[in-house]
Amino acid sequence: MIFLDTNILYHIIHKTPRTDEALTLLEENPGDYVINTVVHNEIIYTSTMHYLKHKYGMTGTYSARRWIKKHGYPGKVIEVIRELLRRLNIRLIPDMYTEEELYRVLKELRLLPSDAIIALTCKHHDINSILTFDEDFKHVPWLKVVP
Repeated sequence: MIFLDTNILYHIIHKTPRTDEALTLLEENPGDYVINTVVHNEIIYTSTMHYLKHKYGMTGTYSARRWIKKHGYPGKVIEVIRELLRRLNIRLIPDMYTEEELYRVLKELRLLPSDAIIALTCKHHDINSILTFDEDFKHVPWLKVVP
């Protein structure tokens, strides 16, 4: 299994200067791709913020939250994410960690909480490779970071 971090999916969906690099990483590292609920939540949130900024000029969490409460999540965003997960056959796996492990990894590896949950989920699911542009994962001894 190969874990895909949010930034890989984001660059594929939103056609950024790193889109080609993200697609090349997938081509060069074929496998059984997985994400957890943290990544799933992050890609929905960041893609929604991207959409609202480009479609309506909205910036900031408060205005986005008001828009979502009034209109719901943009169907286009949800469709694009679901289609990407389907096309790449990306499976959603459950987060797995204990409270004690989380605090230990936060302190010892100095990861942000979401990254710590990703790292621990990989450990519990015996996943040893992660595709990411996030340098912080290079400090996780049980993960091989690609690139």
